[in-house]
Amino acid sequence: MKKSLGNFTGRLLLVGCGNMAGAMLDRWLTAGLDPALVTIIDPVAAPRAGIAHFGSLGEWLNAGGDAEWVMLGMKPQQLGDVADDLASVVKDDTHLLSILAGVPLADLAVRFPDAKAQVRILPNLAARIGAGVSAVASIGNPDEAAVTALLTPLGTVAPLDDDSTMDLVTAFTGSGPAFVFRLIESYAAAGERLGLSADDALKLAIATFGGSTALLADSGEKPGTLIAQVASKGGTTQAGLDVLDSDGQLAALLTNVLRAARDRGRELADIARGEG
Repeated sequence: MKKSLGNFTGRLLLVGCGNMAGAMLDRWLTAGLDPALVTIIDPVAAPRAGIAHFGSLGEWLNAGGDAEWVMLGMKPQQLGDVADDLASVVKDDTHLLSILAGVPLADLAVRFPDAKAQVRILPNLAARIGAGVSAVASIGNPDEAAVTALLTPLGTVAPLDDDSTMDLVTAFTGSGPAFVFRLIESYAAAGERLGLSADDALKLAIATFGGSTALLADSGEKPGTLIAQVASKGGTTQAGLDVLDSDGQLAALLTNVLRAARDRGRELADIARGEG
């Protein structure tokens, strides 16, 4: 891929580097980000070559830590543990990036009032291979070109006017890959129950879901148009669709899935504020 971050010069601090933040970082490094510009604060994250690593925020501060870009990548309920100390280094030239589920921009502005900009990003795990979705909203005075340069290597960027729908977006695209993986897993399990080997069922399920989504994206058509091209009246596909469509159960199930994930995001926001 094009080394799109080769000209990025800001010092970047990752406060927390778990699965999601780590996926973003690995993609940025692949895109040409200089590891010497990066510092990780995380007591359990695996070391990465050329990147400074501290076990705690206190250790970094004692070493004279400073950064123009700070990304919050820990669990949202840990925000209160680091906010006061971190606020001292989030200055008027600092972009504060957050991937914390459930923590709105307004709360970040209260915690880090001196930041040049507060930028809320909701990526998903497919960012690891540059096929993710990153919804983004910001307040303050962000360097839009630099923010875009960071997000573009991760995949599709979806700018939002504000973060009022972020809890739903978190459920829809952030949690979405796990829901899709579960659907694929269940589809394969159904094939196995009906006689396929476990290996064949999973291989065919992955190829079927992957090919179908690729075709949908490439075609520019709506799903219903492609469904009509596969299904014929009285045929095998329609027999299966009749089960999927029965009484709107599938739509109701997925609505409940998204509602549960969205509501949990709101609960996490309360916990991050110390209200939970």
